[in-house]
Amino acid sequence: MKTLFAACSLGRSPDSRLNLSATIGATVARQIMSGSLYLAATCIIARTLGPAGNGILATALLLPQALYAFLNLGLGASHVYHLSSGVGNPQRMRTVNWTLALLLWMAVALVVAASSERQIATYLPGIHKGLALYASVLFPLLLLAAWSSSMFRGQRDYSTYNKTLLVHPFVFFVAVAVLGVTGSVNVVAVLSCHIMGQLSLWLMSESRLRKIEPRAAGHYQLFDAISFGLRAHVSNVITFLHYRLALYLVSFMLGATATGIYALAVQLAEVLWLFSGAASAIVFPESAANSRSPDALEAMVKKIATLVVQVTLAGALVAAALSPFAIPLAFGKDFRDSVAPFIILLPGIVVWSYMTIISNALAGMGYQKVNIQGALLCLAINVVCSLLAIPVLGTSGAALASTVAFSITALYTVAMYRKIMAAKRAVAVGARECQDPC
Repeated sequence: MKTLFAACSLGRSPDSRLNLSATIGATVARQIMSGSLYLAATCIIARTLGPAGNGILATALLLPQALYAFLNLGLGASHVYHLSSGVGNPQRMRTVNWTLALLLWMAVALVVAASSERQIATYLPGIHKGLALYASVLFPLLLLAAWSSSMFRGQRDYSTYNKTLLVHPFVFFVAVAVLGVTGSVNVVAVLSCHIMGQLSLWLMSESRLRKIEPRAAGHYQLFDAISFGLRAHVSNVITFLHYRLALYLVSFMLGATATGIYALAVQLAEVLWLFSGAASAIVFPESAANSRSPDALEAMVKKIATLVVQVTLAGALVAAALSPFAIPLAFGKDFRDSVAPFIILLPGIVVWSYMTIISNALAGMGYQKVNIQGALLCLAINVVCSLLAIPVLGTSGAALASTVAFSITALYTVAMYRKIMAAKRAVAVGARECQDPC
């Protein structure tokens, strides 16, 4: 995969530090390996639990996922931005990570413990209090694993970043495979596999961070870190709501079985974001490091975004053709109703892959405001379309709502990006003219 991307001639980063083709190729290879392991584990889980059990698992996972989305404070993005910009202190960042994760989890655990069974069932249909409390254990591990591993990206040490992130999918797959062989697959056991995977990722990150710590010599101001992080966090929270809103509405309106069917469609569709996810992981820190070179930066972003959408589109066409046969074969005939929402999601997945590169470039340059506006637009469209479409079209309506919201938001974000880059080019030209002798 690394060699394949090298043939695409993406060139080097604006500061010539990185071979973009090789770096993105290695990141894509890691994403493919991770996705393959997750897909294999998902096959085991789905075939064993069935639609209803898979729906309960998806609803239980919503708790730590939602907590992470709402309470991560954008600290990972802040770490990346400040380290890649030449400002940062890994030891101080690690201390902040540990302290905040512990305090946030203690607060969450107290709230869950103080809640009644009825309150838990209201917000997490089909989930009892004990399961919710156990699922909350995953929350601080999600924080610690994400915050720690993000520091490798901030250091622009993508080799270590990719190697470290393979830990979670490997541990998760092995644990699920053992459950499958021993016939022990159940919701609690699968949650335990997620916990083991995130714990392993965090510990591996901490081990490797100690080795790269002396490289950073910048100043780290907690107020600045939180200030930047919160701006990124607002966008991420809204985006999370959009990603998971349809799943929650399906659970609320249609029940656990439909949720399990739709959850599988979403999980499979999101596999096609492997390419855009890999590329955006590079685009964000590189944009932060090279924001003062608008021409070179724009050329880099254009090359990467074009390649990403081409690869994603090709994958989507193949997936659409194979899904009517492959999904029932891989996951069982009970999941054949996942095919329609999966195919309906694909156009939105392709468009969003292009926008992901653009939005990460904007974030790296400090224009989080555009991403926040885009996320709000996406959420509003998704809410309206979901409420209209789900009662009529079921899970297919949820997929259609997401695709419409993805597409309109992508158009808005790309338009704003072009406007901003035009302004930055004009400023750069003016600065060069002022430097020329009169």
